[in-house]
Amino acid sequence: MQKYSWLLTPLLLPATWVFLKIGLVFFGGGYVVIPVMHRELVTNLHWLTQQEFIDGTAISQLTPGPIAILATFAGYKISGILGALLATIALFLPGSIAMVFISRGYETLRNKKIARNVMDLLVPVVVGALIAASWTIGKDAIHSIIDIVICLIALVAIIRYKVNPAILILAAALLGLLLHYFSLQ
Repeated sequence: MQKYSWLLTPLLLPATWVFLKIGLVFFGGGYVVIPVMHRELVTNLHWLTQQEFIDGTAISQLTPGPIAILATFAGYKISGILGALLATIALFLPGSIAMVFISRGYETLRNKKIARNVMDLLVPVVVGALIAASWTIGKDAIHSIIDIVICLIALVAIIRYKVNPAILILAAALLGLLLHYFSLQ
């Protein structure tokens, strides 16, 4: 049994349970879950630092399926490789099961007025959750006037010129390396 003790880190089951609960309320697209994950993992449980969460969010944006990557990253930081696997599965399990049942009745529900009304009411909630996530992460990521300028340039590039966010993240990383390199000279 000693040989497999690394599988049972103290936070493995609690972390899996937290990701399962997050998965139960995960509705409206990937970015909506970011403030929920932040509240649970950083604010309430202190399993990740603010900087670790910001780093995980930034890294996840470079890949397809950013929320899966963020869950995997957080699970790994909390409980290692098995934690990464279980966090990712637990996050998506409730939604996957729900989709099996919902998809069967989707065609009959989608033309119902009540279903359209419910969906119309969810849009402002999703927008509010995205703004909350942006504020929560952004307020701790912006430290100087240079950060504000970079943020505004990225915002204009995304909204006005439809630049792929991955390109902006890579450009910001390179700029950060250059600024760090020249500040050490």
